[in-house]
Amino acid sequence: MSFADNWESFFVLITFLTFGEAQIIGGIVLNLIAFGLFLGAIGYFTLTGKMAEMFGWKSKI
Repeated sequence: MSFADNWESFFVLITFLTFGEAQIIGGIVLNLIAFGLFLGAIGYFTLTGKMAEMFGWKSKI
């Protein structure tokens, strides 16, 4: 490998680490947060709505 090849490999490595990390943080983490909020909303409406009354978790008023 020549000197230029070494710098090319170094540049590719730095580019991958920079953009790969951003993709993981921007893709996976935000999707997990959104999924958690979605499950939380389902849980909230399950425990406070008609389903809670049906199972006796909430008294009928």
